[in-house]
Amino acid sequence: MAMLPPSLQGDFVSIRQLPIFTGISDQELAMAMAQGGISQRAAERDLFIGEPLAGVQGAAAPVVYIMQGQIAAAVFTQGDLQERRNRQRRLENATAEELEEESLLKPPPLARVAQKNVALFIPGDLFNIGVMSMGRGMPVAFYSAAPCTYVTLDQRWIAELAVRHPFFEERLRRALAGSRERMAWLSGVKQELLDFFVRQGLSVSGEMVRVRQLGLCIDCKLCEEACEERYGAQRLTLGGYQLGMLDFVYTCRTCSDQRCIDPCAYDSIRFDPVKKEVVINESTCTGCTACAQACPYGAIDMVEVEPGGPTFKQDFKARLDKKKALTFGPGTPRQARARRIANKCDHCIAYGDQACVSACPTGALIELNAFDLFRERSRAMVKAGAVGFEIDPSKAPRKERGEVLPVTPFTDGVVVRTGGLAKVKRGRYAPLFFWGVGLLAFMISLGEILLRKYWPVMSYLYSQIRTNPEFADLPESAVLAKVGYRAGDELSVWTGVIGTGLMIIAAIYPIFRRIKVFRWLASNTMWFDFHLMAGVIGPMLVGIHSALQLESWVSAAFWSMAIVVLSGFLGRYLYTQVPELSSGVELEELDHERAFQQARMYYPLAMSTVDRELAGHRARADKVARSPGVWRALWWLVMEDLKRGLRRRAINRVLKKVRDERFDRRVRKDLVKRAGRTILIGRSRVVAPKAQVLLNSWKKVHVPFTIILTGFAAVHIWISWSRAW
Repeated sequence: MAMLPPSLQGDFVSIRQLPIFTGISDQELAMAMAQGGISQRAAERDLFIGEPLAGVQGAAAPVVYIMQGQIAAAVFTQGDLQERRNRQRRLENATAEELEEESLLKPPPLARVAQKNVALFIPGDLFNIGVMSMGRGMPVAFYSAAPCTYVTLDQRWIAELAVRHPFFEERLRRALAGSRERMAWLSGVKQELLDFFVRQGLSVSGEMVRVRQLGLCIDCKLCEEACEERYGAQRLTLGGYQLGMLDFVYTCRTCSDQRCIDPCAYDSIRFDPVKKEVVINESTCTGCTACAQACPYGAIDMVEVEPGGPTFKQDFKARLDKKKALTFGPGTPRQARARRIANKCDHCIAYGDQACVSACPTGALIELNAFDLFRERSRAMVKAGAVGFEIDPSKAPRKERGEVLPVTPFTDGVVVRTGGLAKVKRGRYAPLFFWGVGLLAFMISLGEILLRKYWPVMSYLYSQIRTNPEFADLPESAVLAKVGYRAGDELSVWTGVIGTGLMIIAAIYPIFRRIKVFRWLASNTMWFDFHLMAGVIGPMLVGIHSALQLESWVSAAFWSMAIVVLSGFLGRYLYTQVPELSSGVELEELDHERAFQQARMYYPLAMSTVDRELAGHRARADKVARSPGVWRALWWLVMEDLKRGLRRRAINRVLKKVRDERFDRRVRKDLVKRAGRTILIGRSRVVAPKAQVLLNSWKKVHVPFTIILTGFAAVHIWISWSRAW
């Protein structure tokens, strides 16, 4: 536009394309920009944006529309806020020489300096920067969580455009109403979820974030071992930032702002726009550690390549030597010998799968889209923002206005076993085939035994005898006398052989998962599922083989087998229970207590019943907690699980008697569910410490009795075959 100075021509082109300004003439838009009513601004990450937008003292704060990047609002202490603001002003007024002397290593992200992150705004969002001033007695400030471009709209120009264009006023109303609605959601546990989402850098992560499901993990560390085997040094570490039942492991998230790249003076770390991955050029890396220090999430390690160093890895050095990445001197990318090399996850972009995810035997390690997991806005709000709020998100179908920041994935887990978005080599149907074949073999054997005992003429053995010419002249009574089942007959032998074979396979599972040839034949997941199948079906077949004749010394093998199986089930049970008992309960308890407080105001009679039930359970839990016995606590834990359904039905029956027209079926079901979950949460304070003791020691029973069982079985087989021959 002719009326705009050259410095605003580019801004006009980009602002003109924003859907929120569709229908406003070029002349009106240019006039507003020329007079400062509409301005385009840009900010690097971790810059406060509130003060530059304050305008004339006493004037209304402007409205902000985000074009790119992210802006967050957070509560800060006065000291932290003043310190970072002073630094920002100093850098804004610094000379070129002063900026040159400034360290490339940035201070901690404002997301982590903040006491609490209370709001997040992304492209398409529009909000009033004056809506927040104080929080919890401390100041609230807006800052760029990632490099961003945004548009500011002066309140006076908003009023003028709204008068001339009612449709524009309607768009602003919808956008601001959506922001207020989202802010209203952010209380209690949802506020904690949003703070975690922003504080741990998940809001600026790439397309995928790696997550360990604590309820599925058996703590075998095969993921770390597989990563180290592939690269010589592991690129992920379990036990990262945990939220409820999910562990966001220490590994690269390919942040959208890539703050690890800027400090590198040798261009040895860069973002590949095609593969959408931050990669390290190991042939030019000098080991200066600048990238590792710049990463606020501990995703980059420095691995020494000279023997004797504390982080030296021989396999890591061997891999680099093989690809000639450590060469130095004239004619090479590196002029001096490197003492260490940066090492970070690149999502195995050079391979067809991700080593860590493929190695996980239980499917606990997966990759998800962080925004899909946290879902801090509804799909309807996303669609409305994409079209400039031409549509009203509040009138969208109910399924598109789903719950914001759902708590369930963190309290119950996401229960994904397919690897999620990760590249993974894992069979889906083979485990089902193994279980199907194993159960079918057991059912056929058991069915034949039952037929021999109760309906002998229907059994397979009877038909075999009748079709055998040798017994053609035998009377019916003599044939029936031959139909039976006892230890040592042909069916017993074959069930024993097959059952023992399965148990041997189950016993040597640790060998399968560590030898490459076995991993080439099948994935760790398949071997683990086969281990579980063999460890269950094998003893069942051996039980048939024994015909429950346990009076001889062979019974020692049977009872050893029983102890192995029970300890295996106990270990698996504890591996699923301990994380649930010790993780996620705080989030879920906060969510339930918030719901109960609201219910007490509207349904006091119903809540008095729920409160009595909860108080009674707490009393019983305290009694178990005072008991020093570990096994009593474990027994109580198992019984609590078995009573779960009965308890819910009992609470439901009592609440059905409440006479209140507002207390409908939906509210009753919600209170029953929350009461049941709160009772289960109460277990954690009682059982979690004791269950952890059992979890740490169950292998001390499982492994030795497996060895004893193997010894007895070998002797029994040798004696039996010696007699047979």
